[in-house]
Formats: sequence, structure tokens, C-alpha cells
Amino acid sequence: MTTVFVLRLFRIFFLCLSCCYVSEIAAQTDTTARLVNLQQQLPSNDTWWQLFGDKMLDSLIPQAINNNYNLLNAIKNIELAKARMRIQQSTWYPELSFSSSYTPEKNSLGIEHINERNYIGQAALNMSWEIDVFGSIRKNVKSQREYYYASQEDYRGVMVSLIAQLASTYINLRTYQTQLEVARQNLASQKQIVDLTTTRFNTGLASRLDVSQAQSLYLQTQAAIPGIEAAIYSQINSLCVLTGEYSDSLKRQLFRIRPLPTNANIRVAGIPAELIRRRPDIRSAERTMDALAAAVGASRSDWYPKFYLTGSFGFGSDKFEHFFRKENMDWQISPAIKWTFFSGRRLVETTRTAQLQLEEGINDYNNTVLSALQEIDDALMSYNKSQQQLQADREAYQQAQETLSLAVELYRQGLSDYQNVLNSQRDVFNYQNALVTAESNTLLYLIQLYKALGGGWEENN
Repeated sequence: MTTVFVLRLFRIFFLCLSCCYVSEIAAQTDTTARLVNLQQQLPSNDTWWQLFGDKMLDSLIPQAINNNYNLLNAIKNIELAKARMRIQQSTWYPELSFSSSYTPEKNSLGIEHINERNYIGQAALNMSWEIDVFGSIRKNVKSQREYYYASQEDYRGVMVSLIAQLASTYINLRTYQTQLEVARQNLASQKQIVDLTTTRFNTGLASRLDVSQAQSLYLQTQAAIPGIEAAIYSQINSLCVLTGEYSDSLKRQLFRIRPLPTNANIRVAGIPAELIRRRPDIRSAERTMDALAAAVGASRSDWYPKFYLTGSFGFGSDKFEHFFRKENMDWQISPAIKWTFFSGRRLVETTRTAQLQLEEGINDYNNTVLSALQEIDDALMSYNKSQQQLQADREAYQQAQETLSLAVELYRQGLSDYQNVLNSQRDVFNYQNALVTAESNTLLYLIQLYKALGGGWEENN
């Protein structure tokens, strides 16, 4: 009867355990479904960089997403956060352990006057289970789950920053290459002026000063080229690091001079306010705040009693052939309660620490939102103003070209001195570089705006 009663108790216990396990699996299945949806969003489908119409840039960004080591570390952080969440989830279930021993022994003939050998064997299945009555385990699990969500938002943040940094570096590379072409074009034009002044000097129509000034400007322009070439090499190296591929083939492709990507000329009058919540850092701060709030609840739950259920079931005998007889069976079921009502100030300070961390998280969230608003506002204003500056620089460069043509023609006819030509040459070179810089800044500010918004957006026509 005793054996039947014990078996029935264990059957009821494992039935209850199975019900709890099925309930928890169902909850985890719902959570897993949501996590899968989040996982599908990790490689962002937002392809705002394709707006520039540059195939080389389009090929570099997927390569960086697959190979960049900072992004790979962000993925590892997601896996670590998932492991911590699963460790915390494991406290839902009972701990089962198996123990066994085999002890051969011989009595001392000199003490007990019995010369015999014993072979004692024991085997038992032990169980310990904390029953989460006041939600301490549940809240700790929720806290780790929110940290897991936050790690995914951090991954998206690293991706957005990586794409923006790579696109900006690529724009800088094409800017320097365009400036190199500008320097070479002006160098060729200035060489023609040097030849013209030299011819006029040899025929007695110009002074040695004209020749010297023309050669000085030519050499100044020539001296600027090595610095531009060094900047090009530096930008290429940066792109290789960002893409995770430091190869000669990639360098050769990047060394090919290409023009700046086309300016999309997007007129951005305003950004919908709800788009700010797309930013990964804001969403990560929200998740972190939720995790800290759950940690506060878990620390407060530690003030209440904790309930445990322990038990064991096994057999023991000194004869193996009788090991599994019912008279050799032993079992134990022990419900227990533990209530720490005094621990110095440990519980008080633990709750206070969790509350302070939550308040700090709230402040971080508010600061993140304010910083995001500032970044978006600054980027929006800079982009719109850069459009105006670009138009002004374009008109100034056209006027400088016309002035140079007139100055050279008047100088060739002997109707003007060389100083007008010299000033016009400098103006053309400076205004052309300013135009390239303005075109580059417009693209860079647009990239900055995309980064501030956490990606692209669709305009309402």
C-alpha cells in the first residue's frame, strides 16, 4: 500500500509539473514568435542609399553588413542576451539530480569479532523546486527578456551607424577624387597661361614678373595634389576596414576615379514626429527602462516568503539482487518556506539600488529623446541650407569661369595686365573646389538626416 501511495503522489506531482511546463512552453512559444519577427527585421530592408544611384556604393553596403566586425560583435551580444534570458527562464523548472553510491566494506575482526564483508548500494532521484508565488522569478525573466529586446535594437543602431559611416566615407572618397580632377584640370589650364606669358615675355610684350607669377600659381596647384592623393588613400583604407575586407582587388576598384553620386535634391520641409520612435537608440532605451522596472519588482518580491518543494525517491540495499524490493525503497516529499525578514539593510539597499537604476534609466531615455530631436533638427536645417549654398556656389563658379575667359582674352590682346588673369585663375580654382565641397556637404547632410531618423522614410506627395 505504501508503495502504491508513493507512486500515486509522484504521479500527481509530475502531472502538475507537466501542466506548468506546457503553460510555460506556450508562453515561450508566443515570445519566440515575436522574437522571430524581430529577427526578420535585423537585416534592414530599408535601402535609402540606393537613392544616390551609385552601384559601387550599393555593393559595398551589403558587404559591410555581412563582414563588419563591430556588427558581428553586436550579433554576439544578441546571443549573449538570449543565453542570459534562458538561464533566468530555467529557474521556472525544478532541479532534478541523480545520485548513487556503491560502498564495499569489511568489519574489523579485532573490534566486532565478526569477519564479514558488506556491499552497500544506494541510488536516488532528488528534486528541488521553487514555487514562484510572489512573482520574483517571473519579473527577473521579464527583465532579461527586455534586455534581449534591447540588444536587438542595439544591433539595429550599429547597423544604421555603420551604413551612414560607410556612405559618408564613400562620399568623402569621391569628393577627394573630384577635387583631384579639379586640380589637374586647373593645372592644365594654368600651364597654358604659363606658356602664354613665357611667349609674350620672349617677344617683349610681358615682364618677367608675369612669368614668375604664372609659374608660382602653377606650382601651388601642383603642390596641392599629393595631399589630395594621400586623403584618397586614407578614405580607401577606411572603406576596407568598414567592409571587413582589406584586399587589393577592392582597393583597385575604389582607386578608379568616379564622380560624386547624384544629388537627389530632396526638399525636406518637415519630418513626421512619430518617425523619431524608429530610432534604435530610443527603442533600446525604452526596453532598458522596462527591464529596470521589472528588476525593481523582482527586488521587492524578495521581501516576501519563498516557497520550495523538495523530494527524493530511491532504493538502497547491501545485496544487488534485492535492490529494487519495496522494503528497500525510500522517499521524501518536503514542502518548505523561507522568509528572510531581517538581513541588516541588504533587502532595503537592494530595492533602493534597483529603484535608483530605474530612475537613471528614465533620465537616459529622456536625454536620448532630446538628443534625437536635436540631431534631426540640426540635420534637417543643415541639409536645407546646403541646398541654397549649392545653388549660390554653382552660380559663383559659372561667373568666375566667364571672368577668366574675358581676362585671358584681354591679356592676350594686350588690353589688360596679368594681375586680372592671376586673380581670375585663383577664383576659378577656389570656386570650383567650393562647388565640389558644397555638393559633397549636401550628400553628407542627407546621410546625417537618414542616420538621425534611424533610416529612410517615405514622403507623402
